[in-house]
Amino acid sequence: MTSAARTAMNSGASVLLVEEDLADLLYLESILKDSGTTLRRARSGEEALTRLGERDFAVVLLGVQMGGMDGFQTAREIRCRPRCRHTPIIFLTTSHSKEFPILDAYKLGAVDYLVKPFVPEVLRAKVKALVDVHNKTEQVRQQADQLRQLEKNAFEQKLREQQQHWEMERLRQEAAADRKIAEALREADRRKDEFLATLAHELRNPLAPIRNAVYIVKHPQTEVTTRQQAQDMIERQVQHMARLLDDLLDVSRIGQGKIELRTEPFDVAVLAQRAVEAMRGLIDTKQQLLKLLLPDEPCWVMGDPTRLEQVLTNIINNACKYTDVGGQISVTVEPLSTEVVLRVQDTGIGIAPELLPRIFDPFVQGGGHSGRSESGLGIGLTLAKKLAELHGGKIVARSQGIGAGSELTVRLPRLRQELTSTTEPAVATPAEKVPARRILVVDDNEDAATSLAALLRLKGHDVRVAFSGPTALQTALSFRPQVVFLDIGMPSMDGYEVAARFRDQPHGKDVMLVAVSGWGQPNDRQRSQSAGFDDHLVKPVEPAVLERLIGQS
Repeated sequence: MTSAARTAMNSGASVLLVEEDLADLLYLESILKDSGTTLRRARSGEEALTRLGERDFAVVLLGVQMGGMDGFQTAREIRCRPRCRHTPIIFLTTSHSKEFPILDAYKLGAVDYLVKPFVPEVLRAKVKALVDVHNKTEQVRQQADQLRQLEKNAFEQKLREQQQHWEMERLRQEAAADRKIAEALREADRRKDEFLATLAHELRNPLAPIRNAVYIVKHPQTEVTTRQQAQDMIERQVQHMARLLDDLLDVSRIGQGKIELRTEPFDVAVLAQRAVEAMRGLIDTKQQLLKLLLPDEPCWVMGDPTRLEQVLTNIINNACKYTDVGGQISVTVEPLSTEVVLRVQDTGIGIAPELLPRIFDPFVQGGGHSGRSESGLGIGLTLAKKLAELHGGKIVARSQGIGAGSELTVRLPRLRQELTSTTEPAVATPAEKVPARRILVVDDNEDAATSLAALLRLKGHDVRVAFSGPTALQTALSFRPQVVFLDIGMPSMDGYEVAARFRDQPHGKDVMLVAVSGWGQPNDRQRSQSAGFDDHLVKPVEPAVLERLIGQS
């Protein structure tokens, strides 16, 4: 290829994005769209190799988990091509550092790897550093071509001087590029360590009261009232831990476009009442005054009521955390002609002007002045903003500064046509008592299995426990269970294989099989359904959900 042709083809740095999932590609493009580079897509390893044969790329962002040719196979093929031998590769993976084969990745010539979900600033910094190196290299190549042309014209002495100057400049630029890369990596490590430290802190915090409460419950001299308080404490702290994990997973799912909304018409005023009641315990604990201002007319919107209640509770929770004991919080629902406005105001610590533009960014907390520290991962408002936007709405934060309180406003599209009372969600009726069932609980975690069995026995059910797949199949032959709660991730024989064998047996065709797992992504639910499960529950499971499923058996 001639110098002119190469210059024309590589005008402007290009980045190759290789992911099988279109949503992942769109997410990467949204992060890098303002980077000043040309972004190219590839949906498979084969397509990536075709792209690399067409032009040079500054960096390849290569997904590891792909069907057909995975990321590692694709990297081997890339390194076999002389043109791509030195093209930087950053692996994109869902595996954590202990699970990801780092040494194998570096042997394939990878310069780095990132774990999903990405921190946008870190991804942009790494890509920018490699693009800068690529641009400098191209600049050097063009200068070398010009110098060779001068040599042909017999300007040997001038050429030597220019080459010497160029070499010194190249070394300086390479050193500067190396410093930028090192600085970007240090910043990435700092943000990662800061987040992991915060996550560890937030998960350890509930463990202390849970451990104390367990000791109190087990102590023979504990009074009935104290034992009940300890049990209530365990329940609150477990719910807190579950909420932290759910928020983390929801942010990841939204970023990957994997969250599913179950929309229906509902009255926002009813939702506001439910959200306030859900936060009543925290509000009463801090002795705060909460005012709920509702309109006389219904405020109908089309959306997922569970998700929008999550938006409002996150905002109210934020107001409670950053408002002192005895402070005031007001929740207002205001119907306008084309939208419904939800407004949460507080008399709390307020938001500093420099923090206000970043208040909805991930891992940003508002209580960082005067040594004050509040719990939380800093993702509650991020999640609220993303969920509001998924409903076609928006959320805005206002504050006059430190000590002046704050106001968060959610605006949602209002249904144009007023709905009659027949469209309102049905009022929940007291659940009927579920008849006793024969239930088999299968889990290799003995504590998880025995505790679930004990809970079901308290409801009057006849329960057996198995700690492995083969034992479960053997137990079922004589016990003939009507319902089986089956863990997925068991050694030697996992839950999918156990379910398939259950269905192959004559007595197992009518059994209700319920998957109980820590994995709850849409593809996990699809796989359990294909394996013969009737339902898929994500740990920890609420007792009411268990009773509802048992009642359907």
